[in-house]
Amino acid sequence: MILLIGALPLAVCTWYTYRLALRLRASPASASSRLNAPAFSAEDLESVSYESINMLDAVPPATLSGYAVVGGSGFLGTWVYIVRLLIMRGETSIRILDVNPPLPKILEHPSVSFVKTDITSLQSVREALSAPFHEIGAPPNVIFHTAAIIRFWERAAYCWDTSYRVNVLGTGNILTVAKELVPAPMVIYTSSAETVSGCPKFMRIDWDNYPVSIRDDDRTPSFVRKESCYARSKRMAEKLVISASANEGLKTGILRPGHTIIGPNDRLDEPWTSTNICVWDAAAAHLLYEDALRRIPEEVSGEGFLISGRGPAWSIKDVRAAIKHYATRELIFVKLPPLAMYLVAHAMEFFLALRYRMLLPFSLVFGGRPSLVPQWLGPAVFLQPATLDGQLIDLIIDDSRARKLLGYRPQWDVAQCIRYSVDEIQSGNVVADHGLKVQ
Repeated sequence: MILLIGALPLAVCTWYTYRLALRLRASPASASSRLNAPAFSAEDLESVSYESINMLDAVPPATLSGYAVVGGSGFLGTWVYIVRLLIMRGETSIRILDVNPPLPKILEHPSVSFVKTDITSLQSVREALSAPFHEIGAPPNVIFHTAAIIRFWERAAYCWDTSYRVNVLGTGNILTVAKELVPAPMVIYTSSAETVSGCPKFMRIDWDNYPVSIRDDDRTPSFVRKESCYARSKRMAEKLVISASANEGLKTGILRPGHTIIGPNDRLDEPWTSTNICVWDAAAAHLLYEDALRRIPEEVSGEGFLISGRGPAWSIKDVRAAIKHYATRELIFVKLPPLAMYLVAHAMEFFLALRYRMLLPFSLVFGGRPSLVPQWLGPAVFLQPATLDGQLIDLIIDDSRARKLLGYRPQWDVAQCIRYSVDEIQSGNVVADHGLKVQ
């Protein structure tokens, strides 16, 4: 009898661990997403081409207005793609605001200027945005706010300030200056699908009702402390953008690309499927939103729109297979058990929190705070629970509302974008440190 009573907790623990391992490979609603995931042969991938895509077919004609692209030097930030589209369609007044200058081939264009800007400083933002363009004799008419700090792996309270300062206070500074300018410019904010997709609850195993499909009309998830600092800060910034339209009279808009933005500078457990968007289509959506704010501001100002790519959801396994097919050098993807990753992720989070709290008293003596991440840890810092929350999910984005109101028409499917990205990297057309890195 005693042995039976003692064995019962062990049996329950074993059963729960087994069910958790299964949950980390599929959600209760995964079948609906994975059923329609495409399967490509080597012949199919080899026939893929993107040469016929003309992005000028996807955007309105030039307006010859003044454009400020905040965060225009990097990739969510190689949002330099917005700058490239503006140049392609003939705009002559483009100003990039960033802490780092863009690539020389962008800055050398006569239509482009650069102002080193710290968006956490109201004065820095004011100086960068208030200066008139020589060509039009006025400050920017349109502000594309793409700047963000993307620390998606952090969710603990002690990490919050880093994301809050850039993503929330920085957005507030841009809106404050926009309200001061005459005439007031349009402000289009680049957010993320993570602000409306919620957060999976893996520990609930079979009782986790995480949605596979999301659309603009779905109710925005309530504040959840366990979400990543990135998602929470972006949602707070969205509220500022919405309020600026509703209460301050600015013409504003929010774009939520997702689930992953694919491009030469982007980051790239196997069965999970999701819709993805090419960086070129994401850039085009910004120009389409600007056009809609000119045409139908009463319908689109202060609104948020999900946007995704063309075609069905792809599994991570097939994305990796396509990358390997197009790559000219051998790529090795190591497959790790999701349960082991989940346990190590929590251990990593605990270690970093313990390290920070142990170093904090000593740092305060010298008037500072310890770094959130030790330099020697490198990319291993990404393996934390918040990262898995954003990756171990099936997610299909319904962007029909953006297609209806903004006229959004994605030009790229996933296979085309993967081939383009691999070609650009292999041809040396991207910066050497492309991809995922600690910010």
